[in-house]
Amino acid sequence: MDALFISQQYLKDKSLINDNTDWELLQPSIIMIQDLYLQQVLGTPLFEDLQDKITANTLSVDETNLIKKYIQKMLHWYILMEATTILKYRYTNKGVMVKSSENSQPISESEMKVVKDEWRSIGERYAELLTKYLIKYSSTFPLYNTYNSEGMNRSLTNLSTGIFINDDYIIRKVNPSDNDQLTDFGWTY
Repeated sequence: MDALFISQQYLKDKSLINDNTDWELLQPSIIMIQDLYLQQVLGTPLFEDLQDKITANTLSVDETNLIKKYIQKMLHWYILMEATTILKYRYTNKGVMVKSSENSQPISESEMKVVKDEWRSIGERYAELLTKYLIKYSSTFPLYNTYNSEGMNRSLTNLSTGIFINDDYIIRKVNPSDNDQLTDFGWTY
């Protein structure tokens, strides 16, 4: 059984998710977020150790602080990101349906992308704070620096910004001669 690093009460108290949101809809996504996002930040050895200690209720004070001050805040924003899609669509025997009600309507796909990108950005910044904390206090969390051939090794950076390449970027040869032309990745001008 997967131990959850974040509770239903935490999400109700601290997030934008409405109180009447069905927890059963969120739980599979929370497990996925922990497995893919959190495990990447912590690395499998520390991730599994913390899960085992959550299950056995044997977390140390330092581990409890790590979870409350860093992990839950990071998970909160990644859950919002994933919930944006989960709560909009429902899978039924008639197909995939868009949820709506009499006094509200779902956001468009382009609006949903903007919202998800914003939540992802905030989640990544909290993941960076978590990483910096673990690097600074790696002696308190020795499994953070443990590498293994199974599972995930920890990531030292958690940002997923895009790369912008300007179309006007032109490369000049190092030793230009009269015969040389400006080239842009193989295109001659």
